[in-house]
Amino acid sequence: MTRHAREAVSLALAAALGELALVALMTDWAQPGASALVLGFLLGPPLFLALAAWRRRAHADRSRVLFWVAVVVAVGGLGVLGFDLYRYDSDPQFRRTPGMNRVLVPVVQWGVLLVIWAGMTFQEMRERRAASRR
Repeated sequence: MTRHAREAVSLALAAALGELALVALMTDWAQPGASALVLGFLLGPPLFLALAAWRRRAHADRSRVLFWVAVVVAVGGLGVLGFDLYRYDSDPQFRRTPGMNRVLVPVVQWGVLLVIWAGMTFQEMRERRAASRR
């Protein structure tokens, strides 16, 4: 396992826990069913990233790419949700309006991850095809 893979997995899991905590602090728990779905949707991208980094842990170049993707996903998600928590605690008007960032953050994260994952998958397919032709 490369150092970048180990750090990408750790960072993705830490981002998942951090995003979960930030959204849990802003959630109105009067309707736990809808909140649970949002939390599950929010946990998906970092956990998928951790799985992808673990799966490609032996490839140094792919581990490095996934590490930097983990940095972008973690900083972006925690930054946006942290700013929302700050506004939630300091602005009573913000507390009364439904927040879209807890849905938009995972949508953007899924988009980034699916593009990176598709690119790596196609590259692996090309490498396997080239290796089988030899």
